[in-house]
Amino acid sequence: MRLNGYSQLPVLSGPRNLRGAVTWESIARARYANPEAPFSDAIVAAHAVSYADHLIDVLPDLERFGFLLVKDQTNQIAGIITVADVAAEYGATARPFLLIGDLDRQLRRVISESLALAEVIELCDPDGRRKLSAFDQLSYGDYQQVLGNPEQWDKLGWPLDRKSFTARLDELREIRNELMHFNDKDKAGDSAIPMLRNVIELLREHSG
Repeated sequence: MRLNGYSQLPVLSGPRNLRGAVTWESIARARYANPEAPFSDAIVAAHAVSYADHLIDVLPDLERFGFLLVKDQTNQIAGIITVADVAAEYGATARPFLLIGDLDRQLRRVISESLALAEVIELCDPDGRRKLSAFDQLSYGDYQQVLGNPEQWDKLGWPLDRKSFTARLDELREIRNELMHFNDKDKAGDSAIPMLRNVIELLREHSG
């Protein structure tokens, strides 16, 4: 267990007959009760689920046991899932959403701190149909409209090319849309993270 970084191991009598599991915690308890405890004293109850089960349905058992053994299509124990695994997977899934949210906040901050609300509303809601009255009502499309305007862009005083920056914003708009509609996982997932981070850092750097 130590050599391979395992925190739990299944105890089997044959590939399909689950007898329980041993964990670092169960070993510690057994040895605390009896320094000469045999291996069998460290065996604790374990729960197995199928590859076909939905993760959301097994979360109560995962919370109860701390880990679950996974059976493959032939009913053999083929893997293990832990609370840490689920946390890591949800964290990876959530990361692009968190960055999109941060990008939105940074764009709104740049515009609200540097530009006049009346001029922004004139660009984004010239006929008043949307009844814009505050910066926090702006959409991502509004950010593009405002920062793509040469007059407003010049007020920022950034040493950046406006057309290149707004082209990148448009790329991020497509990523944002894909992400929100769960369409192209790769385009809106890990491959988009460096691009999102770069623009967020750029906004922080040039807007103080």
